[in-house]
Amino acid sequence: MTEDKFLELVHEHKAQIYQHTLYLLGNREDAEDITQETFIKAWEHRGKLRPKTVRSWLLKCAQNLCFNLLKRRKFQEPLTEGDESELEALMHRHTHQRNPAPDEIVIKQELKTSVHCAISKLPTDMRTVITMRELEGMSFKEIAKVLKQPEGTVKSTAFRARKKLRELLRPYWRNNE
Repeated sequence: MTEDKFLELVHEHKAQIYQHTLYLLGNREDAEDITQETFIKAWEHRGKLRPKTVRSWLLKCAQNLCFNLLKRRKFQEPLTEGDESELEALMHRHTHQRNPAPDEIVIKQELKTSVHCAISKLPTDMRTVITMRELEGMSFKEIAKVLKQPEGTVKSTAFRARKKLRELLRPYWRNNE
């Protein structure tokens, strides 16, 4: 792979890799470091990368680097709130109102914070699958390929993650009905 092709690859995938690592690690600086480390490893393996599987390879590499970092720390930090534009991108929610009412802004922020917090409380395997599926829009087949798991296992993990999220968010929904 030429340097120009590699730079195209970085440009095409860096946002998704960063978003994925941010959700797994919950820290912008760590996510930036792991994203950079992922592309360093990709450069080292550029001769082995295939265009059809490069996205899966990058996501799996980033995920492994994240897990290694978390294992070294022996604890998981809660996801940081981040700035407003970052949360908007991560939650895939864009308001179509030009001037929302103040109470709508507060409710929307509470919802984001609650969902963000609930995702951070999921076990790592569930958080990984739910992030890839719901936030990154990957298919079960793509997730299975990245995680090297049967598609049925990925679907089961997603089901259990959604169930756990409903349990975690139930108090929030009851208070706002």
